[in-house]
Amino acid sequence: MTGRNLILQRIVGALYILAGIGKFFPQLESVEGRLDDASEANQGTVISGFVDWLDGHPTGVMWFVAVAMVASGVALLWNRRGLVVAALYGQLLMLVMFVVILVSSVPQILVMDAAFFAAAIYLLYRYHSSPGGRVAAPSGPSREAR
Repeated sequence: MTGRNLILQRIVGALYILAGIGKFFPQLESVEGRLDDASEANQGTVISGFVDWLDGHPTGVMWFVAVAMVASGVALLWNRRGLVVAALYGQLLMLVMFVVILVSSVPQILVMDAAFFAAAIYLLYRYHSSPGGRVAAPSGPSREAR
């Protein structure tokens, strides 16, 4: 991973950690309030039953989302290729779910999540196009030469 890409990865990781921690502070973002708004905005849609169920379990949703965000952010900061790739795919799935659930009640989510989505796609592209994932020949003398 090049220097600029690693900086982007670490910035995104730090932002995910901060956003995950922020879920515990209703003054910053009330998960319960967001779910109430989403439940009301999605009445009569295909996802209304699912959103209503989420709305009935705001504490569980808050914990799940917060832990997922912090864990994926830590994976990006820790910078282990397999964990980073898994975290980025998980973030993409999470972002899609956020948009599907919240776009009716919070349309501005498209702008914020589009930036994170683009960063994840870019970083995945860089990881999949870099030679780091290929197995290299072992370095040093071979066993036969010893």
